[in-house]
Amino acid sequence: MNPTDQVQDLVDTVAELTGAPVTLEDRDLLLVASSGHDDDIDDVRRRSILRRRSDPRVQELFAGFGIARATGPLRIPGDAASGRLARWCLPVRWRGVTYGYLWLLDPHERVREEHLDRVRDALDLVAAHLATRARTADRTTWAVGELLSTDAGSRARAVEELQRDGLLTPTVAVVAIAPVDGGPTGAVNGWLLPRAVLSAAVGHRAALVVPTPLGGRDVAERAAAALVSQHPGGLAVGVSGVVAAGSAHTGWQQADAALRSGGAGVREWERLGALRLHALGDPAALADVVLDERARRLLATEPDLVLTARTYLDLAGSAQRTAEALSIHRQTLYHRLRRITAVSGFDLDDGRDRLALHLALVLGG
Repeated sequence: MNPTDQVQDLVDTVAELTGAPVTLEDRDLLLVASSGHDDDIDDVRRRSILRRRSDPRVQELFAGFGIARATGPLRIPGDAASGRLARWCLPVRWRGVTYGYLWLLDPHERVREEHLDRVRDALDLVAAHLATRARTADRTTWAVGELLSTDAGSRARAVEELQRDGLLTPTVAVVAIAPVDGGPTGAVNGWLLPRAVLSAAVGHRAALVVPTPLGGRDVAERAAAALVSQHPGGLAVGVSGVVAAGSAHTGWQQADAALRSGGAGVREWERLGALRLHALGDPAALADVVLDERARRLLATEPDLVLTARTYLDLAGSAQRTAEALSIHRQTLYHRLRRITAVSGFDLDDGRDRLALHLALVLGG
């Protein structure tokens, strides 16, 4: 049985022994596991389960009750005005260090001291699991940053250490995640990902290093799904191709280029086509290179002409498919294509002009 399943079993055991619905959160208040729930549930618990983490305001509220300082069970009263139910907080401690919290909903005061005594062994086992996971994360977070850096010496040291500890496969995929509207991404809930996935914050972005036996896109989608509730504007996610572990920094460049190639959603380096040029530099610098005076004239005209040109070139110059995609008559399309040539000066029958315009619209539009 893998450690995540073992923790889930322990949480279910605590729920059975106390008769209370239980959740387990790590020291960052990210949801680790949850038992089944009946009618005893409030918005705090519901949101924690749906978002896979506690709301920052809830974290602040519970911190005010002293959970970070508690060394034993702490009862937190309910609040009728807000609908918050009473609950027990059981600090998950290992060798004097708190690694998480078990939360038992108890609005009817059915959980007594003897019930809490019954779960001590389970609590100790949960603490051992969380401590092991936290210490591994503490040890590897810096190494992931070094692995993705531009410094060859740092990368070599990171590869050596991670491979020595059996934490890095010979080849990997790299994932980059960032909010579309800017700002920090926040911590990725590693409990929702395969244990072999390494993660760290690199600047304001989240970085994942995914062993190749796992699917980079699948891991990226799972990580984004766990983060999306914190970012109403959506998340941009880039997935690299498969690279050697020692070249993970190249994978990071690829993932970053894929992330910057559009808005919200998951994009893979292998499917980027010309957008791979984003890996060469800043988008603004690329736009300056590809936007000549002809392209600027077109971009300054009616949006319908720009959309038509982009769609026509995306569809390899097929008039039939372009008209269908834009829901316009074929003659309307031909009229717009003539207008595009008249406004910009691009000859859409010339392959070099078509390439130049397409790059301008893709990289500079």
